[in-house]
Amino acid sequence: MGYDYRKKLNAEGQLHSNACWAASISWWLSAMGLHWRRTPWEQIKLLAEFNNYAILGGGVRTDGIRKIVESAKIRMYLQYITPSRLKTDFNIDSPCIIIYNYPAAGGTHMNVIFDRQGDTVMCMEPFYPLIADKNGERKGQYIRRPLSFFANSPEIGIGCLPLKESIYGSEE
Repeated sequence: MGYDYRKKLNAEGQLHSNACWAASISWWLSAMGLHWRRTPWEQIKLLAEFNNYAILGGGVRTDGIRKIVESAKIRMYLQYITPSRLKTDFNIDSPCIIIYNYPAAGGTHMNVIFDRQGDTVMCMEPFYPLIADKNGERKGQYIRRPLSFFANSPEIGIGCLPLKESIYGSEE
């Protein structure tokens, strides 16, 4: 078992029904700030800073997500792969974002995954609870899921630290 991010960071609920991307990136930046040079950003600031990529309803298309995460402010490497590659080609002990099809959330969705144990990963799930509370809020939740949970997508996005940082440590 790798570093237990759950002891340092609370799960983050998304601020509206299509803000999974902002909640996930906000949490990821906070996690990366624990070990690497990353400045945490509140979800509300991400929503404001990158609102030009949002489509009606607040979601972001694939090309917009790439521009956001690869921006100088976020500095994440993003690639799209087949779900089977997730089992073999990635070190997912360190937090990575994952973009996949999640019908319960209405289609394309984003989580942060980390702490791989066998064929499972810990997920920071911002779309929790499935039905928002009376104020429309979601609190987020840590949920252990099998890697097969992400297999209902023909391809998934995986975002992580650029290779030079994940191998050699901090940029400092």
